[in-house]
Amino acid sequence: MGSSGSGSFSDYSNQKPAASKPNTGGSGKIDKCKIGFATSLEEVSRCQYYTKKGIPPVHTEIDIVFNNVRLVALDRQSNLEIGYLPTKLNYLKTCIDDGYKYSGIVQSNSINPTPYVLIDVVPS
Repeated sequence: MGSSGSGSFSDYSNQKPAASKPNTGGSGKIDKCKIGFATSLEEVSRCQYYTKKGIPPVHTEIDIVFNNVRLVALDRQSNLEIGYLPTKLNYLKTCIDDGYKYSGIVQSNSINPTPYVLIDVVPS
């Protein structure tokens, strides 16, 4: 359960995410801060939204923020934490510090066998 990483601030690098290797067709690099993504959230059953309201419905609007511990998906309407982003997405902290904002929706959910929430996120 949970994600890999130490769970400490050292997991959050102050370096901007590395661009991928150049594409074979050109010399440009991809800025990971500008790419949308889909991910499942971690620890949904322990977060505020679930303990107060249950599983968030599909199409619930969310924002990604850093809550001084981890990156978290918040329900835009109630401002309750829905779940934590996997630590593989920790590079987003640097993007947020650089002025990027991330929002999206709950794409799918499930209650069984454990609470599960999949989100789609885009930068702005």
